[in-house]
Amino acid sequence: MDIRDYKYIVTIAEQKSITRAAAQLFITQSALTKFLQRTERNIGVPLFLRKGNQFLLTEAGQKYVETGRVIMQLDRQLSDQLEQEAALQKNRIRLGFGMGRSSQMMEEIIPAFLEKYPEVQIISRSQTGRKQMMELQNGSLDMVLVTNVERVPGYTYLPVETSRLVVVTAAGSELACKAVKREGQAFPVISLPMLEDISMVAMPATTNSGSLTRELLQNRKITPKTVLEVSDIRSLFDAVERGIGSAICMNVPLGKRRLQYLTLEEMEPIEQVTNLVYRSDKNLNGAMKYLIHLITEHGKGLE
Repeated sequence: MDIRDYKYIVTIAEQKSITRAAAQLFITQSALTKFLQRTERNIGVPLFLRKGNQFLLTEAGQKYVETGRVIMQLDRQLSDQLEQEAALQKNRIRLGFGMGRSSQMMEEIIPAFLEKYPEVQIISRSQTGRKQMMELQNGSLDMVLVTNVERVPGYTYLPVETSRLVVVTAAGSELACKAVKREGQAFPVISLPMLEDISMVAMPATTNSGSLTRELLQNRKITPKTVLEVSDIRSLFDAVERGIGSAICMNVPLGKRRLQYLTLEEMEPIEQVTNLVYRSDKNLNGAMKYLIHLITEHGKGLE
């Protein structure tokens, strides 16, 4: 047996469900089911009792999980010690964040960090939240900034900011000029039907912003003219800034982009929390603690 085997069984025990465990482990339900069947066959005793949709530990399963947790903890401690040693030698921090945060990270946070720790190298990965969590769990990243992901036991989640679904348009655009400032609103306000008269840039329905946008427009029976679909938030901002169209997205930091966020007056607020995530048992050095401080403090300024 290897560490992965223990991790799979422990996760099933914690979730009491093959479906939820498979989602947390980023594997298919069928693959996890076959793994469990093979493991129980090799051991010779069942590890779980199937009670409806729940998977409950047998006495043998309880012993397996207790031992597995000890072995996993020892493995994490060893890996962490080796990582810390390597990090000290290489003076690096491996940080993951979404593409929409590139401007803020490159213009504000990373320069401020390097001013205090010029000897430390930051290795950044700009990718999806799902991919970030996978790399955090396999040890390829030290910490990640993620939104709308399922919490995993053994990790610390620090709330950084709350983002809202808004309209983004080029600064000074016709739509921006029609917006009205209102007390209590973070951004100028427009009416939802205004979107039917303008060109729009969209993201695929498989993305978070794309899915929320389509649901909103379908529920309100609004059919805007979509002239361009892009694969990521950075490309969406580029297109909007060049005047190709406006878009609906979460209000991530814009950095120095010449863009304007607008609020839709008919819409109930749709909010999501972005968390900075790292292993709870990770030994944080001074540089890591300072980077965490910078990220969380910049997030407060966006609330």
